[in-house]
Amino acid sequence: MNENVARFEWYDYAAFSVMIIVSVTIGIYFGIIKKQNNKMEYLLGGKSMSVIPVTLSLITSTVSGVTLMAYPADIYKYGSNILWLCIMLPINGFIYSYVFLPVYLKAEVTSLYEYLEKRFSSSCRILVSFLFILMMVSFGPVIIYIPSLAFKQATGIDVIVVAPIICTLCIFYTTIGGIKAVIWTDTFQFCATVLSIIAIITVGSISVGGIKTVWDTSLAGRRLDIFNFKFDVTSRDTVWSIVCGASTNWGTFIICHQGEFQKCRSVPTLSKARLCVILYGFGSAILILLTTINGNILYAKYTKCDPLSTNQVSRDDQLLPYFVLDISNSIPGLAGVFIAGIFSAALSTFSSMLNTAASVIYEDFLLRFLSEETQEKREGVILKTIVVCFGIICTLLVFVVQLITEIVPFLSTIQGLIGGSMLGIMVLAVMIPVANSKGAFSGVIVTVIFVSWIASGRLWYTVNNMYNDPVKPMSVEACEFSYNITTTQNKEDIFIMYRISFWYTHLIGCTTTVIIGTIVSLLTKKRDEVVNKNLISPIFHRFLD
Repeated sequence: MNENVARFEWYDYAAFSVMIIVSVTIGIYFGIIKKQNNKMEYLLGGKSMSVIPVTLSLITSTVSGVTLMAYPADIYKYGSNILWLCIMLPINGFIYSYVFLPVYLKAEVTSLYEYLEKRFSSSCRILVSFLFILMMVSFGPVIIYIPSLAFKQATGIDVIVVAPIICTLCIFYTTIGGIKAVIWTDTFQFCATVLSIIAIITVGSISVGGIKTVWDTSLAGRRLDIFNFKFDVTSRDTVWSIVCGASTNWGTFIICHQGEFQKCRSVPTLSKARLCVILYGFGSAILILLTTINGNILYAKYTKCDPLSTNQVSRDDQLLPYFVLDISNSIPGLAGVFIAGIFSAALSTFSSMLNTAASVIYEDFLLRFLSEETQEKREGVILKTIVVCFGIICTLLVFVVQLITEIVPFLSTIQGLIGGSMLGIMVLAVMIPVANSKGAFSGVIVTVIFVSWIASGRLWYTVNNMYNDPVKPMSVEACEFSYNITTTQNKEDIFIMYRISFWYTHLIGCTTTVIIGTIVSLLTKKRDEVVNKNLISPIFHRFLD
């Protein structure tokens, strides 16, 4: 480690502590003073929330610590192609708000996947609910691990100590406070996150000589080569990999995610829910833009002495914390603000995930087995118990995540094999009137098997260091300390399906589900089969028989 890198001081701990204390206080307020004991209050906030806090909650629960830490490192190594998301995310927002959201809300369901039971069958609902919980279990530990790793770099306190403590606090305020605590802590944490990003951009750009230096250096280092329109599914650095691939990835988070649907249902009207989603699209795009700037500042800082090549940091996702600590010597409290911002984004996503998991497990699995009396008297206790149990599982799995070297490809691959099929079945339900339950169920099963084959092959080659995406030029010519450069095995001649960019995993999953689902539906369709037009987007009513 570079000896000039700073460590946490008392004022850094103070900044971090304020974020934790405020978050817990909000949870205590809604859990004890404004009690959330029934399902309507605990899961939907009584449908009385206002647009601004819900919008900020949507943004912060989607833009997690993974985005803030892993994306800058990804941009540092591979370039700023992710900028195309700034165009696609608002488009995603409009598609969701005008095609999907009206159908979901008209179905009057608490669990989004209850809509699938109305549209198709209970087996489709249970299957997708199970897949969703599986996706959350894979995502939750990563969400907590990333900021815990940053905290370890700053303080030396091991992840094994930090992660359980932070998880416990998050579980606590989510358990007692319900969706209102989640949304209002998200609002506070959004402010902390944005403050952190702006502070790093400001101080970081000054440390390298200003924004013009960042621009010139990034241009020279090919970090701003974002106009590659060549269609090559094995390349991660094309316009299409983001416009078609990554945007589908992000679309999954909004179109078929119970947590986002829950928040949209917490406002009183469809028009307000639409406004929340549209603002979410633009707000997320702005955060992606700021994150891209951070990635290019990283490159400008280390253009002549790459910390990854010289093993000053051992993992890609440690690069941004290393940079912040490197520039914190002259700015007291900057490291604390940064860590607080990263944890704010992580806690926001994790708390939403806990509340969402409680909703899905209760509504889709437990409710059918509970008597009306139990539902009336015990639903609050049951929901809170689910939050605690799910949180403990995610906390324990944090230690497994330490074995992963590159977070962005791993998450996109693992979530793609689940999220793609979930997005596909929602497209079938809302946009394909001919689709039926047999087609939808078959489409999901075939997709999970097919994409699992592709994903497992890619991950195997990646883990064994036989598959490495080509990085942009890096240099160590100006390093003033001793180092040992490690080498990696070059990519071998691998079967093309295993070389498809991880950005396309969601798109492949969604497309496969829609194609298989439509074909099977056409082959098994009954003449007297009637589709409730209220469960189809009005845009596609013209295709109803």
